[in-house]
Amino acid sequence: MPAKTTRPSATTLVARPRLFRGLDRAAKRLITWVSAPPGAGKTVLIASYLVARHITNLWYQIDNGDNDIASFFYFLSLAAPRGVKHCRF
Repeated sequence: MPAKTTRPSATTLVARPRLFRGLDRAAKRLITWVSAPPGAGKTVLIASYLVARHITNLWYQIDNGDNDIASFFYFLSLAAPRGVKHCRF
């Protein structure tokens, strides 16, 4: 499976309770935007949060190549589990 649709491993990471509480509050909303400078740990934070909270998820890392709609849907279909009738994003 391509790297853009595989969540990074987060099994040996340190939990960040304050940030996790913020994500818990944000999870009540339809969309949550996590913003910080490059290298600040956004991907690691989200990956570790999903593992810590045992949240089933669809991982899709957006990049500049996603401006082609056919490629976007191709990789999205790789990320989506078979037989899923609905997803909450």
